[in-house]
Amino acid sequence: MDTKDPPTLLDLATQNLLSNEHAAIQALEEIPRELFVPLFTAAFTGRHKNILTAIVKAWPFACLHIGALSVQEPERELLKALIESLQFLLALNSATRSPKLRILDLRQDAGCKTVCPEISTNSTICFRSCAHSEHSIFKIEGQESLSSSKSEAQPSRLPMELIVDISLDGTLRERNFFALLQNKVEQSLGSLHLCCRDLQINNLCECRHALSHLDLKCVDHLAVDESPLTEVTKLLSHTIQLDSLSLSKIACRSLNGRTFRNFITQLSRMNHLKELSLSSFCLTDHLENVLRVLSADLEFLYLPFCGLSYSDFKFLSECSQVSHLKLLNVNNNPIYWEDCEPFYYLLQNVSSTLQHLKICYCFLTDSTISVLIPALTRCSQLRVLHFYSNQITMGMLMRILELLTPLKELKHVIYPIPVHCYGRWHFQGSLDRQKVEDVQRQLNLMLQEAERSDMNWITYSD
Repeated sequence: MDTKDPPTLLDLATQNLLSNEHAAIQALEEIPRELFVPLFTAAFTGRHKNILTAIVKAWPFACLHIGALSVQEPERELLKALIESLQFLLALNSATRSPKLRILDLRQDAGCKTVCPEISTNSTICFRSCAHSEHSIFKIEGQESLSSSKSEAQPSRLPMELIVDISLDGTLRERNFFALLQNKVEQSLGSLHLCCRDLQINNLCECRHALSHLDLKCVDHLAVDESPLTEVTKLLSHTIQLDSLSLSKIACRSLNGRTFRNFITQLSRMNHLKELSLSSFCLTDHLENVLRVLSADLEFLYLPFCGLSYSDFKFLSECSQVSHLKLLNVNNNPIYWEDCEPFYYLLQNVSSTLQHLKICYCFLTDSTISVLIPALTRCSQLRVLHFYSNQITMGMLMRILELLTPLKELKHVIYPIPVHCYGRWHFQGSLDRQKVEDVQRQLNLMLQEAERSDMNWITYSD
């Protein structure tokens, strides 16, 4: 029996309208402005490209956000249609409804509504508009209000803002999308501000031309892969308010030279940084240099493949900058016996805030993890724990599960395959899959006995 709610009268009317493209486009001149949002949502979901184009041209609100709408790869054509629909000239004495769209936001955000609340019907205020660039819509409007020497007989050019996340990964798809953005900016003759908030770059040296067309003051999430540290440092010098910085496979000859010192200088400007990811960035004995210049508000810290040493772990355990972490990822950094004590104190210090912990491929053994368990059991907010690919016995695994089941927030655990399931430790083809299944059954039974059906323990097997 179908348990779905029956369609409302509005749903039926919208679908009926979308079934006749010509009628839907004609109706845009007559329908109340309150119907534009449900009509846009239905047209986007149903991939009615021509109707979407007409809706954008007649949009009666100051802003339009993709928000919670799902943008899969086929829908990239819909995003292109929305961009192409932007109009910059406001014709005088037009018989058609005057468009009011000033901000088009193509970012996906489940918490963002299609339209921001308006203070008045004439308001251009949008809670997600650009706040830092000199080319933002409000600054442009302010400049134009000071110089009102345009002839009233001339059509006025509307300042607009296009908010979008950009990936410069070298693929043809992304190059074509960026070319479309550039063409639209050029077509606007300076009235369209391209506002990129999330910028992902693969190989900075190949993206210099594209970057020259972006205002880096807008960027709050920056990710750079496979680039020289000197180029990364130059890029950081043009940003002003990063919330998130991700660097992966960054080339640096020496952590004692000028290049690294210049990088640290730029990091010291990041007063609002909440998330830092340094992957495959060898920082052995130098993690202190990176973290000590940051504010104490860091919430997400990723340090996989960073070659962390005892002194690095010791600094982490004493560092005020990480005292409120919600996520810690130290995958692929060996945690030996001598590292246990500082890592124990690190977990203890973040026990009231830590929600997500990754300690995979860390060479953990029964003896080392037994030292860490008391600190883990104090992590009252822990929701996700990944510690697979460590040399743990079945007895220790059962003990860990028994001690962690009282953590009511902990819902998802990826555990290591116990060593007895291998003929030879971690050699391909030596895994006994029947033993792996037996382990899973035993853990499920323990979860059932502990009345933790809400807790999911799984593992990975090649």
